[in-house]
Amino acid sequence: MSGPGYSFAHAPTTTPSGLRQHSFYPYTDNGGSTLGIAGDTFTILAGDTRSTSGYNINSRHVPKLFRIGGDGPENKNSTIVLSVCGFAADGNALKERLDTIVK
Repeated sequence: MSGPGYSFAHAPTTTPSGLRQHSFYPYTDNGGSTLGIAGDTFTILAGDTRSTSGYNINSRHVPKLFRIGGDGPENKNSTIVLSVCGFAADGNALKERLDTIVK
């Protein structure tokens, strides 16, 4: 990806008439990886904590695994875990909505 680290889908192009055409795409893929392994009596979930935009690192401390339900703001005793990757704002909105519904 060349150019700025924000959400322009394509570099400006030149039309046959000589005009430059710009496009804007408001969503960005903040990347991330999560992994889930399940057995008969266990489940292991892991996720990285890096948030990126293109080749830029926005933060190294953004979780991708969230507890849903449970008690209090830290969701103690929750039995549901949500794993999200991609556009961070959508993942955050999904987490908040599911947590509200479950509680």
